[in-house]
Amino acid sequence: MAVHSLSKHFQSFFGSLNPGSSFEQKASSQHNTIRGLIEDRNGPAAELWPITFLQGSYRQQTSIYSINDVDIVALCNLIYPGSSGGSGRSYGRDEIFRLIAAPLLADGRYREKVIFGPQSMCIKIDLGIKVEILPVVFKAGTTDPDKEPFMLYRPETNQWENGFARYHQGWLSVKNSANRTQGNFIPAIKVLKHIRSLFGLKAVSFHIECLLYSLPDNFFVGAAADYLASIFRVIAAYKPEEWYRTKRMTPCGDRDIFTGAEWREQDWGQFHELISNCSGLAEIAITTPRESVAIQAWQAILGNDFFPARVS
Repeated sequence: MAVHSLSKHFQSFFGSLNPGSSFEQKASSQHNTIRGLIEDRNGPAAELWPITFLQGSYRQQTSIYSINDVDIVALCNLIYPGSSGGSGRSYGRDEIFRLIAAPLLADGRYREKVIFGPQSMCIKIDLGIKVEILPVVFKAGTTDPDKEPFMLYRPETNQWENGFARYHQGWLSVKNSANRTQGNFIPAIKVLKHIRSLFGLKAVSFHIECLLYSLPDNFFVGAAADYLASIFRVIAAYKPEEWYRTKRMTPCGDRDIFTGAEWREQDWGQFHELISNCSGLAEIAITTPRESVAIQAWQAILGNDFFPARVS
C-alpha cells in the first residue's frame, strides 16, 4: 500500500482527464441528429432498414480530455454472404456505403463534410467532433440485432469480417464492476491512454483496453496510487518480446492483439518501454516517506499540467 495515497491529488487529476459536460452535450446532440437521419424510414437509406448504436470511447466512457470522436454502427437488414435483404436483392459494399451516406449528403448541415471512398472502412463526418459511421450487416444465421457478431468490411483484406462492438463494451463493463475491480478498470484505461498521448506514442485505444482486460482483476484493486503502480509493475515484469510471444485475446476472444496486423511489435516495444519507465517512478512514488517526492514522481508519469503539486 502506498505510503502517500494522494487521493485528493488523484481526484483532481481525473477531473482534468475526464471530458466536460459541454463535450458530452455536443456529442449527444450530433449522435441523435445523425441517427435520426440514417434511421428515417422515409429517408434515402430506408431500403436497408438500418439500426444504429454507439461503439468506441464515447460509448465506453473511456474518452479523455474531450470527446473528439463519436463512433456509430449502422446495422443494415442484410445478410452476409450475399448481402441480400428481405426482397432477395443483393447489395455490394459500395452500394451499402452509398445508401447509408445518402441521408447525410442530402442534408445541408453535413453535405460538404462527408468523406468516404472505395477503400474506406467507415463513413467520416468532420464536425469538429469527428463522427465515424460503420456500415455492417448480419452474419448468415443471425437476424437478431442484439446478437453478435455482425459483419464489417475491412479494406485491407477486401473482405467482410466479424465484429463485436456491443459484446466488447459489455465485457469492459463487467470487468469494471464493483465486485471485480472496484470500478477502477475504466479509469485505468483512461490513464494508460493519457500516458500514451502525453508522450506521443502509437497505441490504439482498443489494444490498450484488451491488454488491461487480460490482466487479473486483483491488479486493479485499491486506491489509484496502488492499482496504477501494480499495473505498471506487472507489465514491466516481463520483457516486451516475452509479452509478444503470449496470446492476448480481445475480450470477445476473436483475435490476438499481439500480431503484426494488430499491435505491431515495434510499437508495442515502445509502449512497453514507456510503461516500464513509469513503473520505476511509481515505485518511488508509493515507497518514499516524503510526500513532495511522491508528488514529483507522479507528475513525471502523468504530467505537471494534469497532476497538481498542491490541492486544497
